[in-house]
Amino acid sequence: MIVGIPTDDGVTVCEHFGRSKYFLIAKVENGSFIEKNLIENPHNKEKDDQVGHGRVLKMLTDNKVRKVICSNLGPRMVDNLGSLNIAVERCNLDSKIEKLLKGDVS
Repeated sequence: MIVGIPTDDGVTVCEHFGRSKYFLIAKVENGSFIEKNLIENPHNKEKDDQVGHGRVLKMLTDNKVRKVICSNLGPRMVDNLGSLNIAVERCNLDSKIEKLLKGDVS
């Protein structure tokens, strides 16, 4: 499965999905990274929130993301992701990405 995780440092989950510096796009199998890529958040380049949302959604779909793991996410983005069949899994703020990918979402 390919997951997308908002992050500022590649290690922990960022507090706010749309304002993260990066997204870690990771292909995960049995709790292990098969591959991972840190991509700059395209939302941060836009002043118009609608355009920014669209760019994030395009980046996620272009990278074949099937699940987003995040701490904080607005209802509009939840709806947008759902319409693209991208699941949302919530976690604690500053969760360690390695633990999340092994199934520990506490």
